[in-house]
Amino acid sequence: MKLWVTPSGDKWLCDECQPEFDEQIKQESWRVAFEKFEPMLRCVHCKHGDVEILD
Repeated sequence: MKLWVTPSGDKWLCDECQPEFDEQIKQESWRVAFEKFEPMLRCVHCKHGDVEILD
């Protein structure tokens, strides 16, 4: 999961959703603040986490 710094605020995006935002990332010059693997983080677009928690 990557934290993107955007003009409208920071957004967490998973690697699966990032291609859907590629055009917007280029147009608005988004930048990656950092990448983190944390089960509690959720993608702003799909609402899923990067890490699957198995019970």
